[in-house]
Amino acid sequence: MVELEETWTEKSFYDKPLTVWLGEEGCDERDSPLLDIFTAASIGCYQRVKDVIKEDKNACSHKNQGGWTALMYAAYYAHSDVINLLLEANASVHIRNDSGCNALMLAVMCGNDHVVEMLIKAGSFLETRDYRDWTALFHAVNSGHHSVVDTLVKYRVNVNLCERATGVTPLMYAAQLGDATMVTALLRGGAVVSLTNHQGHTAARIAQDSDFRAIASAITQWGLQGLNGPSLLDGPAAVEARRTHHQQSQTPRGRGGAAPSLDNANVQPTDLETLLDQIGLSTYMGVFREQDVDLKIFLTLTDQDLKECGIQKLGPRRKMTSAIARWHSNAPLRSTAECAYADKLEVEMQELGVKLTEALQALQQTKAQVSQENDLRVVTEGWVVEARGRLHECHQRCQMLIEQVTAVRHCASVLSAQASLIQSPLIQPTLFSTVVDTLTLIAAQADTLLALTDPSVPRGPSNPSLPRKQGCGNYSNTPR
Repeated sequence: MVELEETWTEKSFYDKPLTVWLGEEGCDERDSPLLDIFTAASIGCYQRVKDVIKEDKNACSHKNQGGWTALMYAAYYAHSDVINLLLEANASVHIRNDSGCNALMLAVMCGNDHVVEMLIKAGSFLETRDYRDWTALFHAVNSGHHSVVDTLVKYRVNVNLCERATGVTPLMYAAQLGDATMVTALLRGGAVVSLTNHQGHTAARIAQDSDFRAIASAITQWGLQGLNGPSLLDGPAAVEARRTHHQQSQTPRGRGGAAPSLDNANVQPTDLETLLDQIGLSTYMGVFREQDVDLKIFLTLTDQDLKECGIQKLGPRRKMTSAIARWHSNAPLRSTAECAYADKLEVEMQELGVKLTEALQALQQTKAQVSQENDLRVVTEGWVVEARGRLHECHQRCQMLIEQVTAVRHCASVLSAQASLIQSPLIQPTLFSTVVDTLTLIAAQADTLLALTDPSVPRGPSNPSLPRKQGCGNYSNTPR
């Protein structure tokens, strides 16, 4: 290890094997492996990386067992000189590891903004997604590296790119984390505050649900004022003061210069009584108390549910369904005439959504039934094939039986003829004749069974089995 400290920058040291790095004494250097390109890139051994590239020009594109390249290690540990060396050797910035992350994402995770800028200039795509469906900007927000976000915004990253499965944008994620500085950086980078996730929630709504009210208020005001909006870094008091000042400056004066009362419809209520008061239906609060309905349950009710609760009048039910629809779309809870058409469309969209959900459920049930019927059909076809095989085997055995019976009957006829010539008291000709008659009956029955088991005859409901001959199957008169 003393040699490690004294010759850190000398070229001869990078030619030393791994035993020198590990401080192992008494080991033969000729039998020990040298530093590989991954280890050399991770610890910033410029000369060793250069020597490996000189020996193998394709070493830059090699991956280790975890799918990492030398460029990924150099970007993760911010070795700028090694990164330049690898880029000059045509190392690809688009290769991804087993987690789907490229070198840019790894540099973003560690907050290496100068390395991020180098990789962007080298052609790294800002919108590349990993297997978690995250871009480099998502990793920067998750790691809390504000300078990296500024660098990505500088190179025109798409700040509104969302997760495809959830619809969450980087602004929504920063609002959920409560990072005021990150939210400000994203807003100044062009983040749209009106975007919603798949649940219909905006970034302001997500911040409010996460109990970050100052961030929610600032995001809402930013959507109204743009770059002139309040800064989250000034604190909640400054945000509220700027919001009040903006409302007073934008509100028209009434007669005598008096400011009219502010409409509180833009304030999202936190309980059912406040919501009903905003839409002018506070008299129905007792009905919902009797039914033990709170705000969370109220927001899931339909027109039929309201009727079952005891609200029979059409007007109040329509106002309530419109308020529920506006809540889910994060729209103001006003009850003005110009909102009627929008409310109608919103209700119709919700009804269509319910019908679509029911149709999808019916489709899934139908698919399940079809799958079950296909399984039954496969089993039935297997049984039919097995039955046909056994029928064919039975047909062959019947043929063999007929041949054997014919041979035995011929032998019995010969014996009967010879017995009649011998005329011995020990031999009874009638016995041979009975045997011949019995064999004849057996042969006839075997012929009938042979016809019934013929596999070449198509069988089914339209073509039943052939009828038995008269006397077939009547074994009571069969001699034993």
